[in-house]
Amino acid sequence: MLPNVSSLPAWLVPSVYLNWSEDWLGEAVAIASRSHEHRLPGGADGPQRGDVVVTVVGSEPGIVAAVELMGASQGEDWVSDEVFGPDKPVVWDDLFNGAAAYARSSGWLPQEHARLVLDGIAHQYKHGATGTLDAGNCETDELSPNLHVLRLLGHKQVAGVDLRREERCASCERFVDVMQLRPHDDGAHTGQTGERPLAELIEQTFLVCAPCHALLHPHPVLSQRAQMRPACPSCGQRGATKRIVWGQSADAARLEPDVVYGGFDTPVPTPDWYCPECYANFSSGAVAQRALGELPEPVPAGVGAVGTPPNGEDLWTPEV
Repeated sequence: MLPNVSSLPAWLVPSVYLNWSEDWLGEAVAIASRSHEHRLPGGADGPQRGDVVVTVVGSEPGIVAAVELMGASQGEDWVSDEVFGPDKPVVWDDLFNGAAAYARSSGWLPQEHARLVLDGIAHQYKHGATGTLDAGNCETDELSPNLHVLRLLGHKQVAGVDLRREERCASCERFVDVMQLRPHDDGAHTGQTGERPLAELIEQTFLVCAPCHALLHPHPVLSQRAQMRPACPSCGQRGATKRIVWGQSADAARLEPDVVYGGFDTPVPTPDWYCPECYANFSSGAVAQRALGELPEPVPAGVGAVGTPPNGEDLWTPEV
């Protein structure tokens, strides 16, 4: 078994650079999806070759998103050979006493704290985080950025695969840009009370699109009416389509919300909906659906006399 970093001589302990990113959502998505959009400070003030970079995202207490060893060069900057994104939750404030003093800061840590950080990460990764965090309330406000980050970083733990730039909404199952998906704490609405472990919080948090998230919480009638309108078949926009009113003037009637007036020259076929995103007009009944299974064989035209029905009754024939 390898000894703790704290027991190693000073010359064996690498320098630890704390990178507390302000763009917590972009960094969490980049690290969870193994994207090259993950950025580190560069130049003389940034981490150098041989340094260990600990990237923390979110608000206090902070979530350790990645641990990297700088070993490759990119121009004048040093970059990591490979990103180690913990697939288990690691909380920054729980690494050692006094870690909270480094909240939202970046730079090299003192050697005594660098030892504690590396030991703390290894301990939490092996034994799990001991505490929990305030999940927030997405019904009255928004969930904690830390829980959002944990759900993104723990996507492989939940789904079994790395996060993609487009993921299915857990409600309507449409593919949506993961930057636009919102976290929804389903455990808070299933009667569970009290503190929940971090692993349980992650499993009970779902990523849903904004229209579905609005339907999961109390909202005004106008909001629900907008979400229940059909999606645009051209661009897929949902929640913004407007109903088209034909044969009526906006000046002659009370202006209705979320409608557009098409005038008195009604086209044929008549579109029912207007999409302000791609300016498309469409009818809710004109969207063809793909048939499920194989199409039935066409019925050939009859060449002989029509047979007698099974019940024995004669078929009616028109008189000529």
